Amino acid sequence: MGKKFNKKHLINMLIIVILESVVVYLTFKGNEKLSLNVLMKLSPFWVVVSFGLMAIYFILDGVNLYTFGKLYNKNYTYKQGFINSICGTFFNGITPFSSGGQFAQVYIFNKQGIVPTNSASILLMAFIVYQSVLVTFTALIMIFRYKIYKNIYLNFFSLAILGFVINVCVIGGLFLGSKSKRLQNFLCNSVVKFLYKIKIVKNYKETSDKISNSLTNFRTELANLQNNKMVLIKSSLINLSKLLIVYSIPFFAAMALNLDIPFIKILSFIEICSFVYMITAFVPIPGASGGSEGVYYMLFSPILGKIGTPVTLLIWRFMTYHLGVIIGGITFATNKEINRLE
Repeated sequence: MGKKFNKKHLINMLIIVILESVVVYLTFKGNEKLSLNVLMKLSPFWVVVSFGLMAIYFILDGVNLYTFGKLYNKNYTYKQGFINSICGTFFNGITPFSSGGQFAQVYIFNKQGIVPTNSASILLMAFIVYQSVLVTFTALIMIFRYKIYKNIYLNFFSLAILGFVINVCVIGGLFLGSKSKRLQNFLCNSVVKFLYKIKIVKNYKETSDKISNSLTNFRTELANLQNNKMVLIKSSLINLSKLLIVYSIPFFAAMALNLDIPFIKILSFIEICSFVYMITAFVPIPGASGGSEGVYYMLFSPILGKIGTPVTLLIWRFMTYHLGVIIGGITFATNKEINRLE
C-alpha cells in the first residue's frame, strides 16, 4: 500500500466527486440564490460547534482503537490509535460498502508494531461492540417511536426496518453460530451445500471453511471481550457517544441556519438521522454517495423545508463524510510511520 495509490481508489474518488456534484446541483436547483443567501448568513458559533463535535468523534474513534491496541502491545500509543482510525475512515469512505478500511487498518497496525493476526482480533472485537451498540440503540428507537414514524415515513420506515433486520441478522447469526456448534455445522454444511446446488455459492468447501473460521474467530474474540469487561464497557460507551454525535449533526446544522427549533427537538433529529444511516448502509457506492443525500432530503424536508433541507444537507455531509475523508487522506499520505520503508 504505502504511497502507492490504487487506480481503483482513484476511480472510486472520481465517482464520489461526480455523484456528490450532481446531487448538490439537483438539490439546490431552482433555489440557488436563496440557498446561497442562507449559507452566507450561517451562524459561525453553531458551525464551530459542529466542527468541535466531529473532532470529539474522531478523538473517540482513536481512543477506541487505542484501548484495544493496548491489549496486544503495551507500548501502543493514543497517537497511533488516532492515526489508524482516521486512515480507516478515509479508506472506508472511498470504497464500496466501506470495505477497504479494515484492510488498510491491518496494514497500518503492522507498521505500528501489531502483527496482522492480532490486528484482525482487534478489528473483530471493535466490530462486535460497535454492531451490538448500533443494533441495541436502533432497536430502542424502533420500539418506542414505531407508531410515530410509521405514519410519517410510511415507505422509508419500511426500508429502515429492513436495514435494521439485516444488521440484527449479521450480529445475531455470528453470536448464535459462535455459541452453538450444531448451528455452526448446519450453516457450514446444510445451508452452504444448498446454496452450492442452486449455483449461488461457487466453491462449497472454500465457503464452508470461511464461515467456520469466521465463527471460530468470533467465538475467540467474544471470549476475549468477556475476559476484559472494562474494555468492553469503555468501548460500548465510546460507540454510543459516537452514534449520538454523528446523528445529532443535522440538528446543529439547523441551528446554524438560525431556525427556531427548541433544543428538545435534538432527540427527533437523532432518531431520523439514525434511519438515514440504517437505510443507506447497504448502498454499494463508495460513501453511499447519492443515496445518503437523497434519503436525507426525503426524511428531513418535512421538518426543515425546501431551503433548510438542502443547506443543512450540505453541512451534514461535509461534517460527517468529507471532513473525515480529507483528514484521513492527508494523514495517510504524510505520516512517517505508515510510509517508512521496511
